[in-house]
Amino acid sequence: MKKIIIILSAFMFFISCQKTNNATNSTSVSNLVNSPTIANQIKFSGNGFVHNGLYPKLYTCDSLGISPGLQWSNAPSNTNSYAITMYTIPGPGDKHVYIVLYNIPASTTSIPNNSKSIGVFGINTVDGKTTYTPPCSQGPGAKIYVLTIYALNAPPTITVPNTQVTMDILLAGMKNKIVDSAVMSVTYTRP
Repeated sequence: MKKIIIILSAFMFFISCQKTNNATNSTSVSNLVNSPTIANQIKFSGNGFVHNGLYPKLYTCDSLGISPGLQWSNAPSNTNSYAITMYTIPGPGDKHVYIVLYNIPASTTSIPNNSKSIGVFGINTVDGKTTYTPPCSQGPGAKIYVLTIYALNAPPTITVPNTQVTMDILLAGMKNKIVDSAVMSVTYTRP
């Protein structure tokens, strides 16, 4: 009997945690992307890295600093275009954005290393240019970088030149147009 009570208690605890986690994840995702429904089916990876993996040195300021090759699959059939962002939060009240890329054609399923011709670049926050800028985070220890792909059912509404499109402007322009998204969190420790 004692064993059954312990198992039931553990099961109820697990279920309540799942409901809490799902509610938290659902709330944070919808707050981030402002979309009523997300398909949760798109698969997203990079050249030499995956979610919760290590970010290759090649794409940082400690090497060539070229933009990463990325691949995705299984997007919803109503996808019209894609957008990609990459950022880190190095300290309180700070956010460094390395990629703001949008208007990637729906027929595209990958971007090669060092690509400059697929999609439209907004500005990064490191040097304010319309290109990828490599991470060069200061201080000891591993840093976390977050890459996100968004599948959109219509182009983002952008009313400023791409030289003024920040990550926040892009996210606002994608409001209610995101049909799916996938996140890759990766870590890198400078030598």
